[in-house]
Amino acid sequence: MNLYDVVELLGYLLRALGALVFGLAAGWLTWKAFQWEGESWQLSVAAFLGLLAAFVLVGRWVDGGAAMGAFGLGAGAGLLIWGLGAGRKSEEED
Repeated sequence: MNLYDVVELLGYLLRALGALVFGLAAGWLTWKAFQWEGESWQLSVAAFLGLLAAFVLVGRWVDGGAAMGAFGLGAGAGLLIWGLGAGRKSEEED
């Protein structure tokens, strides 16, 4: 194992971590677009189609399956975290 192998492994790990963070942000943005009241339905459709397009683009142009998996995990976690917490009222609102 030489230096190039170590740098390549580090690159794959950082790419997967970046895809995870980007997926988390994309999931949050999609959920937020569905929650904004008073906005038109076109914004919700555009956010959902943008999330699907991001899946396609990451799957097509990013090397390594870990990046696609990390993006999917991040997007799913973002939708679940903020989606499940959206129905709860804080103690201050009661």
